Amino acid sequence: QRRQKVITDDDRILYLMDEISRGARRLYDARVARIGLNQTQWRIIGQLLRDPALTQAEIAKKLELESATIGQAVAGLCARGLMERVRAKKDRRAWQLILTERLDDLLPELRGSADRLHDLLWRDIAADEKRTLRDILERVSENLDQLRAEAE
Repeated sequence: QRRQKVITDDDRILYLMDEISRGARRLYDARVARIGLNQTQWRIIGQLLRDPALTQAEIAKKLELESATIGQAVAGLCARGLMERVRAKKDRRAWQLILTERLDDLLPELRGSADRLHDLLWRDIAADEKRTLRDILERVSENLDQLRAEAE
């Protein structure tokens, strides 16, 4: 009886968010593995598409991965000509990652894989429901950012 009350609806929401995120990543992994990208690689590409100014260390921090893991993934992307690694102008100790034109050839396939996954995930969910969910999640994210800042 008491154990049932330990897990709250708020806990269940966080569990659902985590399960959805992990499940969607696994499905996308399978789709992009066909073009030779692993999860770390496509997540690095995604971070750089969102913010091209990020350094390798900043991406490692955002993805919560070890620098060696990121370094191996970046080396693979560089070997395929999808990315270049140069010393950052703002901090010569840091690596700036630059997406190359060769990546542009893969972007339609990456976008298409994401779109097909979204079609399945958002089936039977109206656009206004998605907007409401996005707005709520953005506010939760802002609250989390504030908590992180206060903890530093």
